[in-house]
Amino acid sequence: MAVTGRVMAAVGGQEFLAAWLRAAEEHSHGKSAAPPEPDRWTNYTPKFFSAGEFAMLQAYCEILIPTDETPGAREAQVAHYIDFVVNAAVPEAPEMQKQWRTAMTWLAGEKFGELPAAGKLALVKQMATPERDRAVKHDGYVTYRLIKQMTVFAFYTSRAGLVENLQYQGNAYLTEFPACNHPEHRRV
Repeated sequence: MAVTGRVMAAVGGQEFLAAWLRAAEEHSHGKSAAPPEPDRWTNYTPKFFSAGEFAMLQAYCEILIPTDETPGAREAQVAHYIDFVVNAAVPEAPEMQKQWRTAMTWLAGEKFGELPAAGKLALVKQMATPERDRAVKHDGYVTYRLIKQMTVFAFYTSRAGLVENLQYQGNAYLTEFPACNHPEHRRV
């Protein structure tokens, strides 16, 4: 994720964060709620991925973090974020773009975009098998790891992931640190 940090520090990263920072400045400090999410994705057009690749990426991310009673990758606009970061990587990390081109080529070769929802899920599960069983190899494991790593980072740094899912309320002053009262954690 060091590459992501470098990219976000670049000019493109400043553009990406500008709307959120403006919303934070306008936010009343007397309220406990987080500033509203800026609407930066409504008319977003992918800049790095083709329309077909973007659709595959979005479907893949939604399998990794589905929407349930809490927001998922779709609500967090994870695919949009990934497209923005990979596109902005040109000056700082051109190797990142090569990795993503290779990953999208692999998925297209497996006809991921044409599979029904159950077929997409089955392929993602197969690709993830080496994560659970080191003895198993899968040609798509590198693609799986690349997409998963960026999806998780994008989701848990978004408002949907951080505030709505994890219920982060910002830095809080604690007057005490209550101990865990689960019996299994009381062992010394």
